[in-house]
Formats: sequence, C-alpha cells, structure tokens
Amino acid sequence: MTPQPISYESLISLLDEQIEDLLPRQITDTSHPEKGGFVSPQEGMAGGAQLGCVQSLAYGWLCDSSNYHGSQEILDRLILAAGFLRSVRRPSGRYDLITTNWDCGPYTGFVIQAAATFVGAARRTTLSGASDIEEHWGEVIRSAAHGMATGGFHTPNHRWVLTSALAQSQSLYPDLDLGNTIDAYLAETIDINPDGEYTERSTAVYNAICNRSLRLTAEHHDRADLLDAVRRNLDASYHLLHSDGTVVTSLSNRQDQGQRVVPVGMIDSYYTLARLDGNGFYASIADWLASFRREARWALEPFIAHPEWREDNLERAPLPTSYSHWMPVSGVWRVRRHNTSVTIAKGISTPVSVRRGEIEVGIKVCATYFARAQFKADRLEETTNGARLVYEGGRHKPPGYYHPVNREVTMEDYSAVMLERDFTAYARLEMTLDVEEVGNRFDLRLRTSEPFDNIPLEILFVLSPGGTLHSDSLVAEGIAGQTAFLSDGFATYHIGNDAISFGPGSNRHRMRDMRGSEPEPTAFRVLTTYRSPVDQTIQVRAGTWSEATESICYDGSNE
Repeated sequence: MTPQPISYESLISLLDEQIEDLLPRQITDTSHPEKGGFVSPQEGMAGGAQLGCVQSLAYGWLCDSSNYHGSQEILDRLILAAGFLRSVRRPSGRYDLITTNWDCGPYTGFVIQAAATFVGAARRTTLSGASDIEEHWGEVIRSAAHGMATGGFHTPNHRWVLTSALAQSQSLYPDLDLGNTIDAYLAETIDINPDGEYTERSTAVYNAICNRSLRLTAEHHDRADLLDAVRRNLDASYHLLHSDGTVVTSLSNRQDQGQRVVPVGMIDSYYTLARLDGNGFYASIADWLASFRREARWALEPFIAHPEWREDNLERAPLPTSYSHWMPVSGVWRVRRHNTSVTIAKGISTPVSVRRGEIEVGIKVCATYFARAQFKADRLEETTNGARLVYEGGRHKPPGYYHPVNREVTMEDYSAVMLERDFTAYARLEMTLDVEEVGNRFDLRLRTSEPFDNIPLEILFVLSPGGTLHSDSLVAEGIAGQTAFLSDGFATYHIGNDAISFGPGSNRHRMRDMRGSEPEPTAFRVLTTYRSPVDQTIQVRAGTWSEATESICYDGSNE
C-alpha cells in the first residue's frame, strides 16, 4: 500500500501529541533549583532530556497549525528552559551530557543545532514574543560558540555536528568568528565510502545525524558539495531497509547494533533532498518512514526552514521491493524479494541473516579449533550466481604452542618473555561460505580446510523468540535462551503467518555452548553440528505459514 505523502499538517498533529506528553516532565516550580529543566523517566533528573523537549515546544509555539501556536504558557516554558541551561552551563560555555560526557563540545553542538533552527524561525515570524525567544535562546547560542569551537570531539559524527552547529551560529550571528574552525573540520573530508557508508555504519542513529549535520552545514556555510555525501548515504540506506521499515543494524559499530528500529530520523534529510533535487524516490521514502508516526521534531524542520515546501506537488517515484544490491567496498550484498530480505556481509559474526516479517534468522558458523574459529569473513567476492564469503582463519598469529626459554621467568616478566619464545605454528582453519539465490531459496555451501580431522563445528540459526519450531517429528516453542538441535531433515520456524525453513540438519556432536561461540541469551537457538572436514549445503527458504496444513507455502504452493 502506498503511504500518504508526508505533510506539514500530519506532522503537526503528531507534534501536538508529543508535546502533551512532554509538558509534565518540565520543572515549573520557580523555587526548584533545577527550574526549567526536563526530567526524563530513564534518568530521573534534569539535563539529558533537554534537547528534544525544547525543540518540540518551540516548534509547537511557532507552527500556525499547532494547538500550542503562540501560547503564552509555552513561551514561558521556553524562557524557563533557557534559564535552566544557563544555570548548568560550564564556564567554557559547554554543557554536560549527564549520561557520559562532561563539559562536552559535541553535546553542546547537538543543543545548538536544534536551538538554531527555532531561533532562525522566530526571526521570521510576526508572533508577539518572538523577540523573547531571540533574546533568551540567542544568548544560549552565542555563549556556546567559543566552547564548541575549542572543545574538540570524540567520535567521527561529532565533527559534522560541530560544523553544522558552528555554521548555524555563524549564519545567525555573523560577528562570531567561527569560519576557520568550520573549515578545519571540513578539511578532513567526509568519512563516507563509495558504497555510501559512514565510518560508524550506524544505520539507526548516526547516519541520520551525519546527513542532517552535513546538509545544515551545506546550507549555512555555502558548501553545496557536502550534499553529495548525503545523497550517497540516502541511496545506500534505502537498500538496507526491510519490508516493515526497520533497518539492518548488524553492520553498526555503535550502540544501535542488533536493535530493531525504523530509522525515522532520516525523514528530514530524505525530504530536504527530495525538494532540493526534485527527487520523487527520496520523497517516497520520506512518505514511507513518516507513515510510522514516530518522529515529529526533525521531520518538521524542512517545513519550518522552508515554509514554501508546505505545498507539495512533487511527483512520487515507486519504491522497488525486489532487488539485488552490492556494496563491494563495505563487503555487503543485500537481496530483497518483497517481504523477504537477506543480508550477506563480511567482517561480522552473522555473515548471513534472513528477515521475513517478524522473524529474523541469523546464521553463524563456529568451530572449536583453538577457540579462534568464529566465522567472520575477511572477504566478500561476487560469484556467477551469488557471493562467496572467505574466512582466512583469523588475522592474528596462527594457532600453536610456545616453548621454554631455559631461565627464570618472574610473574612480572611473563608477558614480555612470550615475545622471545620459540613457537610451533599450526595451520589455520580456513572456511568458505558460498551463498546462491536459487529460485525462491538461498543455498549456503560451507567448506572447511582440514588442519586436523575431527574438529567439532556448528552452524547456528539464531531465531527471534516467540515463534514455533516445526520439524517432521517435533513442535517446540521458540523461547529466548533455549537451544534445540536439528539432527536431520528440515525445520520451519514461524511467527504468525511469517515462516522460514532451513536444513538439512546434522548431528555429529551435542556441544550446546561451544567454546569460542558467541552466546545468544535473547534468542532461540537451533544447532546443526559437524566435524571437520566439512562440505555441507544448507537451504533457507521464506514463505507463509499455513495452520491448516501445518506447512510453509512458497510462492503459492505447499511443499
């Protein structure tokens, strides 16, 4: 079903709902030492929740369709919030991110990035009280400028948050001398590869932050060339979305890894680039993400910065739902066939994962060989019919044993002496995993080298809990933390009507928690077990579960 186009009015409706929930969180008692602050349920103190709450209130006050438009109560709350920030501001002009970082330039950048959008909009409105926003929040921006310029950063995305906040500040207050610092950051060039991935590979959090920061810098620092990186990431990001709008997070280097998230933080950049470029594809993605009704603040920003965009006649382009997409530099192959999507990737311990509706099946390979045989592919190669993942046995020193040095070795010297010891090296356990799309299934052929025979190995299917496992002779609940062995034949796992089958099974050992294998306490595990050498093909298929026949239907037929 094609979603309704994103609209200013629908976002205002969502914003009003969110503001209603936010108001009780603000401390309005003027005798309270943290008056004006917002208290989040997670932290139980004022500070960490300030940023988003203030932006929401300011947008409600500014937007003519909001129930809070021009509200004196909201204006008073905004002034209180500015006072709270002044009360907790460090002498440097910076603020603390109370969950981790003190006197933090990047967090200050996030605060100013949001504040600058509504101070700029307040300048353009005729509302009574706009000058109060300029007075109180303009002071916050000006006081933070030097601290942001001199405070440094931690992570790659922080650089672009700071450049955008500095550029926005400079645009509002041209007397600030920030241009050299902005240019010094930008001289490092943007950390994006040809496939469209930023350094942190954070599809659910930091992609959106990088895109937003770069487009704001482009606008306020006259650097339209920065939008090329944004476009590249927007193109890549669509091909990492599942059919339910959630995004692949297994690739991330940050805290969103493994999370199930609809990346609604991308809406503002998709829509902004749609309007700037006349791109109906980006507009359709913005429509789709907005249909989940989970984010209003930044999604509204394009309409606030460009009121003329509230009238939208941009023709939408259809979104492809069946494709094969290669990201060769990143080492990723993505295949989507309507409601089913498959991710094949190097460098992570889940080299293959299959998603169908509510079910995700991660497929892992591990052997006991010197506790260093968790399959993380070193290379992903395109083949005639699919892809080959190559594991070279680990990039560290090969397995083996050390020999004595024939002298006293103290406890303090033990580590240093290890570098002097003779070492007998053994061959690495190398593995390849060939993945081919064959009709409506994927075949996974695992082959190992044979440094020794009889090495125990497992293929682990990591299943979303809450479903039901069916085999020829077994029906079992998929309970988190539990493990089943598939000894022979095929099994089908389903949640509701979504189903994925896999097999054949094998039973060469019963090591439930193999040494070196990663634990999966929040998943339901199914193991097939082998001993080296291994040359085994696993078939994985997705379809619709029929309770009537107790079977999975592939492309309209029962098998």
